[in-house]
Amino acid sequence: MAEENEMQNYYELMNQASTLLQKSLGSSYTDSLAETLTNLADGKVYVENGAPDAETVAKLESLYSQIKEISLTQVQLKQAISVNIIQAQRQDKVEVNKLMTPDAIGLLTSLIAFEIFSSMKKSKINLVDPTVGTGNLLIEFIEQMQMAGDFEFNVAGIDNDETLLGLAKSFSEVMNLNLDAYHQDGIAEWDITDIDLAIADLPVGYYPIDDNAAKFKTKAEEGHSYAHHLLIEQTMNNLNDGGLGIFIVPSAIFQTDQAKKLSEWMVSNVYLQAVLDLPSNLFASKEAQKAIVILQKHGGNSEQASDVLMGTIPETNNVKDFEEFRNQVQEWARNNFKG
Repeated sequence: MAEENEMQNYYELMNQASTLLQKSLGSSYTDSLAETLTNLADGKVYVENGAPDAETVAKLESLYSQIKEISLTQVQLKQAISVNIIQAQRQDKVEVNKLMTPDAIGLLTSLIAFEIFSSMKKSKINLVDPTVGTGNLLIEFIEQMQMAGDFEFNVAGIDNDETLLGLAKSFSEVMNLNLDAYHQDGIAEWDITDIDLAIADLPVGYYPIDDNAAKFKTKAEEGHSYAHHLLIEQTMNNLNDGGLGIFIVPSAIFQTDQAKKLSEWMVSNVYLQAVLDLPSNLFASKEAQKAIVILQKHGGNSEQASDVLMGTIPETNNVKDFEEFRNQVQEWARNNFKG
């Protein structure tokens, strides 16, 4: 109970500090939360052109010293900050595509990646999230991987939303994770190279810049192309030979009017290794249902899995079925991914 109180205290003090900064700077709550996290990581209040003023700085310093006295584990710290992010997104009325990815999805993707990389005997991983958003999926994924095994990550995140990217960067700093943040359109050319693994909860919808879409094989025959198709192609193109892409996509991705172009591109460029529907209790409706799709780039030691891992992931609280699923993933990874 004491731990819950500590987490509650952390959240409330962060909320007070962010609200104070928001009023002082006239910014969005998300921007002020990002600045609060940066200030905490740096150990000082950032002041530019006299803002925030001296009185506000004194109040913030008092709040920050109280926050630093709270002792939380890494897991508790992340949970407390996640609640602050949810608060920020409610207050700023953030659009659906930019909402924070639930922790459960980070946990499930890490469980599968752990088995794959253990089978490949690869512990040093260059990782990118091309639609990093708040950073929650990326941070949860890394935290879970490092709790389960001895993994070392070099991490990069791309996003075209400067506010969210700033939040992801400051969130990662407080979690002692060094994130290289790139503010750009993920469908435009990347500066990042040497990538072993990509993980992304892809925004769904049409991509408005047809000139950029023109160079992709997954582009629509006419009209706007699906952004999530282009992002999958772009990401896989930028991976090392044999690199893996773990994508959170709509469950119906292979049943849409543009699915044929996606499938044609996949056949000649990547191996489809897994398609797993996420537990339905994570989504408000059947239409919102998402799946994990795992692709592997041709080259290196990669080959098509003898059995594509397919099905629906059981709910984590269904202990017997979930344990069976874990065993199935472990066996599949051992049989299909070699070091």
